[in-house]
Amino acid sequence: MLKIDHSALYKAIENMEMFTATKEVLVDYDAEKKVLENRGKGLNKRIAELQEEHASTLIDRETVAKVSTSDYIYLSGKMKQLDDEMKIILNLEDQLKEDFRELKQKFIPIIRDTYSKDLSAKNEFDVNHAVELIRYELLNSIVEYASAVRKQQQPLLPLIGEFLDDEELMENNRSFRRTFDFDSIYLSYTGDLGNSVIAKHHVFSAVGGNLHPDIRKPVKDVK
Repeated sequence: MLKIDHSALYKAIENMEMFTATKEVLVDYDAEKKVLENRGKGLNKRIAELQEEHASTLIDRETVAKVSTSDYIYLSGKMKQLDDEMKIILNLEDQLKEDFRELKQKFIPIIRDTYSKDLSAKNEFDVNHAVELIRYELLNSIVEYASAVRKQQQPLLPLIGEFLDDEELMENNRSFRRTFDFDSIYLSYTGDLGNSVIAKHHVFSAVGGNLHPDIRKPVKDVK
């Protein structure tokens, strides 16, 4: 009987475009990160090449050592060059780790500020107003229905009053009198929901994106 129109909500969700600026910043960060990652891949590739070349040179040097002193000296010098380059590359790898750390540090304030600005758009959905409005609509609907019941009862009261005002008659027809007790016309409400129709912890759960397990769709509305 009482339904909430979700069309405006669904339309707002459909048109929602959150974190646009943050996405752009993350694209910039990812682009700079890929430059460092490619540099790291290049260094790793060169390390593998040097290791292979070093092993091959070592074998060649030991092979010619017995027959050619000059070749032995040349290959030893070549191995020294390979060792020196390896040291340089290992230092560059250490520097690369620092470069990654500096890149993250560079983007931390940018991402923080941009994300905070983007996140403020969520406040377009005023939860306090929504809860207050739904509470008003719910209670006002109950009032309207209860008032309509009372309005239709009113024409009956003058003649029924003739029975109720007869104290001697009502002495032997107490169930009749109870039928017309002042609150008998009230709509039925068991009060099972406690003092609050919408509890705070249920709302706090909802604003976090979770329907509290205590909240279930009424059985008669489950399809």
